[in-house]
Amino acid sequence: MFALSKTLSLHHMNKYYVKILKDLSIVKQIPAGSTILVGGFGLCGIPENSINALKEAGTKNLTVVSNNCGTNDEGLGILLNNGQLKRVIASYAGENHHLAEKYFDGELELELIPQGTLAEKLRSAGAGIPAFYTRTGVDTIVEKGGIPIKYKNHSKDFEVDIASQPKHVEYFKGQKYIREEAIQGDYAIIKASVADTNGNLRFVGTSRNFNEDMVKAAKVVIAEVESIVPLGSFGFDHVHVNGIYVDYLYLGGNYKKSIERLVYDESVYQKNPEKFKKAKNQGLRNRIAKRAAHEFKDGMYVNLGIGIPTLIPGFLDPHITIHFHTEIGAVGVGNYPLEGQELGDLVNAGKESITLNQGASTFSSSESFGMVRGGHLDLTVLGAMQINKQGDIANWVIPGRMVKGMGGAMDLVASGSKVLVVMEHTAKGEKKFLKDITLPATGLRRVDQVITEKAVFVKRNGELVLTEIAADTDLEWVRANTGFELTVADDLKKFDI
Repeated sequence: MFALSKTLSLHHMNKYYVKILKDLSIVKQIPAGSTILVGGFGLCGIPENSINALKEAGTKNLTVVSNNCGTNDEGLGILLNNGQLKRVIASYAGENHHLAEKYFDGELELELIPQGTLAEKLRSAGAGIPAFYTRTGVDTIVEKGGIPIKYKNHSKDFEVDIASQPKHVEYFKGQKYIREEAIQGDYAIIKASVADTNGNLRFVGTSRNFNEDMVKAAKVVIAEVESIVPLGSFGFDHVHVNGIYVDYLYLGGNYKKSIERLVYDESVYQKNPEKFKKAKNQGLRNRIAKRAAHEFKDGMYVNLGIGIPTLIPGFLDPHITIHFHTEIGAVGVGNYPLEGQELGDLVNAGKESITLNQGASTFSSSESFGMVRGGHLDLTVLGAMQINKQGDIANWVIPGRMVKGMGGAMDLVASGSKVLVVMEHTAKGEKKFLKDITLPATGLRRVDQVITEKAVFVKRNGELVLTEIAADTDLEWVRANTGFELTVADDLKKFDI
């Protein structure tokens, strides 16, 4: 049974049916100061119509919970630019430069949370679980507190006005865990592909992401969809989210479905060198990726971070099968698409256009990080800004200068999988291998191997040992450009790629 609304008051329905909306005037009733859960990942799967309705309403002092805050002029960036946001709770801020400016100027509160922890906070709220324990963030600033949430207004010295608090610690089976509390929203605005008239939802591609967790974690849920179909139009075992969670349905339209990083298969660039411009200066990065490809074994489940890791599939042995996992919610990521194959509902965690292989599957963000935390990955490959000899890694923030956010990196390095770092050996002449990392850590003692264009380090007995150097370099160059005392393997080898 369903009802078509006429004049509605915004509240949890507590009825046996979902209300189908003619317009989004009900979104405009969300009061100032509310906490709103906003589905999507970057621009993939965002509730575009509801965001525009909030902008039209001009509602102020909102706290929004989302994986990130859109881009400079799309997604939640629209509300940010309109001065409607008081606090953003997210895992990543890298694509929105306006957010970084407002944050460092003290005009915006930004609460950064590891991506998997954020997803689990939402899943837990929907399941009535007030708190949980995780290894993510152990021994870092996440555990100890002090992450700047708000700087004092226009402080030249970046004085902190509000900071995160220390976490409660417990030990289970001899390992340290930190306690995290669930996040429940006053309202959720989410996007699905199709709904039936009971409010059951289905998603397409990787657009499930945070939508599936947020729809369960708010007191009032407004779901906008691309089509509403009669009951029985899709099988009972094809429902992604049960209608029990949904209060209001809106048939949306005019979706842009922008792709933040439109990347095509290499063959497209080769055939159309003038039409398609691809990033140049890839020589060193390709060299690192090619050497890293030798670490992949047939049948592995692997997570690739953004940047150099995404180049590795192009150098893999074609006779082996690798199951690529992406945090946004998929296993079985394939090649970049051909021209015309790209879909706004199908991107990876780096917001790049992708395809899926036969046998692939998609799922929610909390399911994705359940795979990570549960130790089901064989290998994690990511970049770094700083590394020390013990395998400490920093790659998510430069206080006062750059704020990316930890994204899924903290979860991944704490997962128990092998952690392989791929990076250039130096950054603009500055050392990246240091005696002690100076930036906030992503994880301590988590790195198992590092590959640069000049060297390969492998952890042995708790320390990184130099095991290989490039054929066109020498030991003295590596020693001079590494900030800690080298331990050189007795069987030091050379690689020529």
